[in-house]
Order: sequence, then C-alpha cells, then structure tokens
Amino acid sequence: MSEENQKISIGDYDTIMNDRNIFNQIVYTPLSEALRLLEERQKDPVLMAKIEELLNGDIPEVLKPIGMSAIQFRQIATPNNEGIHFVSISRENKLKPIFFEYHNDKFTSNNEFKHSLGQLHIQSPVNKNNNYPIEKITIVDFNKYNGKKLGEVFTLWEESLIDFHKKLFIAHDIKLNDSNFYDASLWFKNNGGKAVDYYVNFLLLFICNGVLFENFLISKDSEGNFSKEVILPAIEKVINLTGIKPIIIPLEPIDIESDKHCVSYHKKVKNLIPKS
Repeated sequence: MSEENQKISIGDYDTIMNDRNIFNQIVYTPLSEALRLLEERQKDPVLMAKIEELLNGDIPEVLKPIGMSAIQFRQIATPNNEGIHFVSISRENKLKPIFFEYHNDKFTSNNEFKHSLGQLHIQSPVNKNNNYPIEKITIVDFNKYNGKKLGEVFTLWEESLIDFHKKLFIAHDIKLNDSNFYDASLWFKNNGGKAVDYYVNFLLLFICNGVLFENFLISKDSEGNFSKEVILPAIEKVINLTGIKPIIIPLEPIDIESDKHCVSYHKKVKNLIPKS
C-alpha cells in the first residue's frame, strides 16, 4: 500500500464546516478527557521524543518542562472577558495559564480582536433587557499604526499598547508573572511566519506539551475560511504525523459564533485610561 493510501482523512471540509456537531467532534476534546490525555501522553517517552523530533527540537522554552500547561494564543495578552475566563478555568483545573503572544504580527483595524485592542469595549452591568450596554473608548490612532508591528504601537498617551494591556491584569487583581507570557514571534518566524505555514507545528505542541484553549468559527466569513483553509488541514496533517489529534478545548460556549462579550472589558479598566 502506498504512503498516500495510508493517510487518514478527517472528511470533506465543506461537509465539516456545514455541521457544527461534526466540526466539534473533529476539532475539540472535552475538558475532563483533555486533562486525562495530557497526563497520560506526558508519561509516554516515545511520544514525547517523537514530537521533539517532528519539531526538530524547536519546542518553546515555556513548554519544555513537563507539566499541566494551558495555552491561549492572542497577539497581545489581555484580560477581556475571554482572557479572564481562560485564566479562571485554567486555575480551577490546576493548569498553568500561558498566553502565547505574537508581538511582531501586524496591527490592523480589519481584524476584530486586534481592533478591540485599540478600541476598548467597556461593558456595563446587564440591563433589564438582558443586554450589556457597551461604551467604546478608542485608545490608539488606527490610521497611524495600521500595518505596523504590534510591538511598535503606542496609545494616544504614548504608552506601549502591549504594556497597557498587561497593566489591565492588575486592575482585575490577576497575579501573573513573566512565565505566564511568551512572545512567540521568533518561534512563529522560524516555523514559517504565516499561519498557513506554522499551524501544523503549532498544533504539534498540543499533542503532549500542553492544551490549547480556543474557539474556531464555522461562519461564512474570514474566520470561517481560516478554520477551513488552515485549521482543518493542520489538524489532519498532525493526525497523519502522530496518529492522534492535538488537544484543543473550547473556551467559550461554542454555539455562539460571534459575541462582542468575549472581547469586552469590565468597567474597572477605565481607571487606567488617562483623562483627555
């Protein structure tokens, strides 16, 4: 039998993208099972060695120690509702929360998450209509910094955007240290630079070095296209390389395709925004 015939197929991508249940089964692992799998896999020296070989030894320092690590990948770590939930659920399950960051990625107003870094959505308490009133506060000159590296972006009061978002963790009394943050810019560059190139190696890290908390969308837009064109092929390649799938845990309710609540902030962060 040829090598091509031996390859595992996860199925037709269009079919997967049109059925949320099938997509969830292929992509995600329930939290309780994920914890069991991570612990089990880390006790398998053959598997650990195989991953290191596949990555040519290029495992980020923060994931080299054997341990129960949880990763959220955001270009800049920030305690929006999603970030706070990630830290909380990690600690509740005795996982070390680690933010993978990409400071050399480009700032753009066309990406919802990156836009939310420069225009904060401040959330008020739920009202009688069961809605969260949102106040939008722009803290970055988008015209000035569009296309610049995130590490080169400064707020309207000339503070590094990265430093500002780190300070927001203090406003929430979330105590983190340097080991909870990892700027993976060099690692991404060394592994292809673009998501379509580095995502296979990125997902290989979640075979046994940690678990990834993420929600991938199936919507009919650029986010859905990313799932179809990058995530599903990467998962399929990882399965064919290792025989098992990466451990990915959904972070928020996965029946919500788009929710501003995830990228919104508690009103207490307003205290760190200088008055104009």
